[in-house]
Amino acid sequence: MSSCKNLRLSMMLTLFLFLVFGEQLNAQNKTRTESFRLDTQFGGRVIHRAMQPTGADIDFMNYLNDGNDGYYGVMNFGLTFAPDSIWTFGADMSMLSDMLPNHLRIDVMRRINIISPQWDWGLKAIIYAYPQYLNEFNRFHKETDSGIVADLNTNYRQITLFDLGISAMPYASYTNKRFQAIMGSGIGFSSFEQFNERILQKKQGGNLRREIRYETLYSPAITSHSEAEATYDFLHDRRVSLGIIAKAELLMTFRDISYKRTIFTWTDDNYVENEIHPDKKFYAKSEFSMGLYFRF
Repeated sequence: MSSCKNLRLSMMLTLFLFLVFGEQLNAQNKTRTESFRLDTQFGGRVIHRAMQPTGADIDFMNYLNDGNDGYYGVMNFGLTFAPDSIWTFGADMSMLSDMLPNHLRIDVMRRINIISPQWDWGLKAIIYAYPQYLNEFNRFHKETDSGIVADLNTNYRQITLFDLGISAMPYASYTNKRFQAIMGSGIGFSSFEQFNERILQKKQGGNLRREIRYETLYSPAITSHSEAEATYDFLHDRRVSLGIIAKAELLMTFRDISYKRTIFTWTDDNYVENEIHPDKKFYAKSEFSMGLYFRF
């Protein structure tokens, strides 16, 4: 949880620095005009990861989203600030059906070169954090540990697991009167938030007591990250415009959740400790949304 808090603080600090820097750029050239854009969209998100067969050690990736592909409806809210024609800064917040605004993203774009009256290109950097749910991982012990009460905790086991990442990509932009499209693709790094869990067990009809402690390790993965955005102004004047917006995103990687496992039998002095590194498996997050925007 501390890594998530640190990322949120860094995201807010980064946005503050971007805004300050943008204001300085704008002050240096009074002929430049700034603009803001507010947008809201509704869409769908699909999270897929390849399942692994049950082995001797637990694979936490098998228990993301109840062991199934995740299909979600998503509501997005965005704020974009362009202090001039070179820099653009954005902050987005999303939420699922639980209505918790805990999906966060900050991006910055810098135009590098104008290719033609319609085309230009530049660079884009993104910081993001979004939650997933790791449900009933104790099923592994219920299915594999025989002759023993696999988990003395009878509550529903759910862990909110944040996916934290950063990406960088070149992008191309096309503008034609009221229509604009931006497409980009690049690479980045992502990692699940670390967590600790404990399983308490006892032998059926006996006195044996056992405790299993899991401490996940930092396991970064290289990601392929692609995005596209299209807007169309259907109401427009010199300073204000209203239009429709569509966004698409695809993030792909191979990843795992590595961990340290400590098994205590009877006492804290009698234990066995191992580091487990499950095989990396394919993971993909795709999203599409449409909505309205207001630029001023």
